[in-house]
Amino acid sequence: MGKPTLRTSRHIVKGSDKSTPYLGFNEFYSMRVLQQLNVVPVAQTQMSDDGRLLIVERFDVDANGIPTHGLEDACSLLGLPPHEKYATTTEKVLNATRAYLPPAHVRTQLEHLAWHLLTNYVVRNADCHAKNISLYYTSQSDVGYTPVYDIVTTQAYPRYAANPPGLPIDGRQTWAAGKALERFVNTRLGIAPRRYAEMVEQLCESAVEVGRTVIAAGKNEPRWRNTAKQMVHSWNDGMASLRSPKQAAHVKGLDQAIADAGFSASKAAQPQREVIGRSELLASRGRKR
Repeated sequence: MGKPTLRTSRHIVKGSDKSTPYLGFNEFYSMRVLQQLNVVPVAQTQMSDDGRLLIVERFDVDANGIPTHGLEDACSLLGLPPHEKYATTTEKVLNATRAYLPPAHVRTQLEHLAWHLLTNYVVRNADCHAKNISLYYTSQSDVGYTPVYDIVTTQAYPRYAANPPGLPIDGRQTWAAGKALERFVNTRLGIAPRRYAEMVEQLCESAVEVGRTVIAAGKNEPRWRNTAKQMVHSWNDGMASLRSPKQAAHVKGLDQAIADAGFSASKAAQPQREVIGRSELLASRGRKR
């Protein structure tokens, strides 16, 4: 996304750029949608006072910055160079990472991955690629998915608003995943349909709660207003595309909160399709090399 990033022994500091203003604000609250449910580990973050920077605590080091875990992302496990982090599928990422999970922990870890994937669909994060799904470990018997990181509402930025999910599922690369996403979670991750529906509802309820906080922050700080507006419109889209039509009346979305805040309609996406982080040197997927 062109954003500046600084790594230290204990933190990663992420900045904004012209096409992704107030990215710290965006990512801080996007990650909170999953974090506040307390169902899986999520990277600890702090937002700068102006909302431009996000400070992420590294989870692979101790308080003195000394490494405690090995770390391998799915991109490296698949033998892909970093610039090809989008040149794979969710199924291949799953296969590459699952192979290293200890049998006793597979069920718990696959639910961890499901929470991660579903959150991306709720908040409309198109930047989940093979480098953002990783394993960390202390030994062969202690391997699991890392705390969830790099969740941002990319649809909030017109330059990226038309981008589909970063990785296809069942050959489909669309936010309107229909039964493909649910089938993947049910059959590949071993999560029953009833549990899938519960997870979706928990995330949607959390998005409504955090969304109200985002709206209040946007009203109190004019600089954040446009980013906040775009975020909550995006979350409304995400919730609507996943939820059952039989959803409860008290968790129908953020429509009323958006109206009460006086937010206008979301800005239209820019016409060109730009995949975040994709190298211009890559051939299109339809071409033979």
